[in-house]
Amino acid sequence: MAAAMAMAVQARAADESTPSGVSHRSRNNSEYNTKTEGTPAQNDKTWSNIERANKLLGKEVLSSDNQKVGKIDNIIVDLESGRILYVVVGSGGFLGAGEKKIAVPPGIFVSGSGDDLHINVDKTKFSGAPEFTKEMDKDTELGKTSYINQVHQYFGQFAWWQGAKTAANEGEFHNTHKVNDVIGMKVKNVGDEDMGKVDNVVLNLPRGRIIYVILSPASRLDLGNNLYALPSDALTLSSDRKTLTADISKDKLAGAPHFAKDDWSTMSNPSWAAQVYRYYGKQAWFNTTSRTLEPTGRTNAQGEALSPKTKQLKEELNK
Repeated sequence: MAAAMAMAVQARAADESTPSGVSHRSRNNSEYNTKTEGTPAQNDKTWSNIERANKLLGKEVLSSDNQKVGKIDNIIVDLESGRILYVVVGSGGFLGAGEKKIAVPPGIFVSGSGDDLHINVDKTKFSGAPEFTKEMDKDTELGKTSYINQVHQYFGQFAWWQGAKTAANEGEFHNTHKVNDVIGMKVKNVGDEDMGKVDNVVLNLPRGRIIYVILSPASRLDLGNNLYALPSDALTLSSDRKTLTADISKDKLAGAPHFAKDDWSTMSNPSWAAQVYRYYGKQAWFNTTSRTLEPTGRTNAQGEALSPKTKQLKEELNK
């Protein structure tokens, strides 16, 4: 009976939360998979693939058949959802002339640190991927799900942002940037006071996640030679799209988790990371025990991953 109920749950969950055309392998790798979501961080190598964004830019990308296919040109992130939406790889050309820019989902990367980055597709497959054109390289276009879905579908990757009542190619993300534009952005608090600027963004490329946004506090705050890690969704985009806003103050930062500018060792410490998220009242996605996470950061997304009946079946199965 338990086995039959388990099969019913699995089938119903797949029908309700997985868009058509996505491979079984992609579903198993998705963060909605109940076997992987909420498991200890060590199991999915969350902390072994931590890297600063500025160190990823320019890195060589190698295909599954060990061919050089290009270098990381940029990484498109959405701060509200805390996700890497896609990665732009510059391919071919000479000294920038004739270079073709190709967009790939972060989930095809099998490594997120080291001298070279490896993807799990061959050079031929990579070469036919959707291009990142000049028309796409605009603030108003970066977060359009019609394009993001095209990129993910080409590589058979799961459209994690799809809601039960909203198609994966509808709507857009709100707080979307090229990562090299985020670095250096001014940060103000809700009182319009200067709090500093973004020093870096810490990413897990294969997981497609923003781990932290690193704040370098303004000198007027007199907080020493320290950097402060914030969850990305603690930062909202100002109406002029030129600055980020956070509900922080000098006193708030004074008691916040921080580290010395020349010591980044805490970045890969899951306990310290959980402390950061807890301090700012944000959900630590890498520690969650939720079975039904809701997609965030996109207009028109209902985020209903599983129906009430499926939830009931899961509860009965787990008794």
